[in-house]
Amino acid sequence: MFGAAARRTVVGMTTSTGAGLIIESRYNGPPSSGHGGVAAGRMAELVDPRAAVVRLLAPIPLGTPLRPAGAADAVVRMCAGEQAVATVGPLPAPLDVGRFAPPRAEEIQQAELGWLSVSDGVHPFPTCFGCGPDRPRRDGLGLRPGRVRGTEVCATRWTPPGSGEVPAWLVWAALDCGSAGPVIGAGPPGGPVVTGELAAEIRQTVRGGHPYALLSKLVRRSGRKTITQAALVDDAGRHVAVGITTWFTLTGERAG
Repeated sequence: MFGAAARRTVVGMTTSTGAGLIIESRYNGPPSSGHGGVAAGRMAELVDPRAAVVRLLAPIPLGTPLRPAGAADAVVRMCAGEQAVATVGPLPAPLDVGRFAPPRAEEIQQAELGWLSVSDGVHPFPTCFGCGPDRPRRDGLGLRPGRVRGTEVCATRWTPPGSGEVPAWLVWAALDCGSAGPVIGAGPPGGPVVTGELAAEIRQTVRGGHPYALLSKLVRRSGRKTITQAALVDDAGRHVAVGITTWFTLTGERAG
């Protein structure tokens, strides 16, 4: 993945160079650290961009080279300098994500309008690339995963930009923030909730310019840890990509 120093690949605004993978400042989650889904999706390219599991061990620094630093049992460790920030490994088996029945368009619209009502309108990271309400229009994914009335499912719409195949890392980003609805405002008392681990499986090609429903639900909660499932569903009801996210509440910590 990270070959000779002369090699340089630009995908959107994340870059890979001989110095390592760099998450540019545009792709933030918390204000001064990388978006969990973007970072995980780019790191997954070391293993399989369409099926991998990434565990985030520390906030991902922006604009800083991230380098693979050894592997054990097919799991690659990613470091920023001397600090390990993530591990990346293959999926041991296809993800066991239950089927979602896509809500009607008007139900998704109503869910989006009320998506922050459970947290009194407060988003922990308002400039987040995936779901920050303060991002400039079209500078981010614009996801609003609110709860569908009368159900335990959260839903938002996503029409990826462009017209060709969507980069896998962008699908990872959508699955990450798309599954934030069940945890924002619903976690245990403490600080904000951040991605701790993301497993993703892209089952079919995701196309730019095509509308998808991004659906999610709570699986379980234990102390500071919450697990959610998400699916990107096309207009035929097919689950073209699925993800399982483990979230951690930063109790007593200050996010940055």
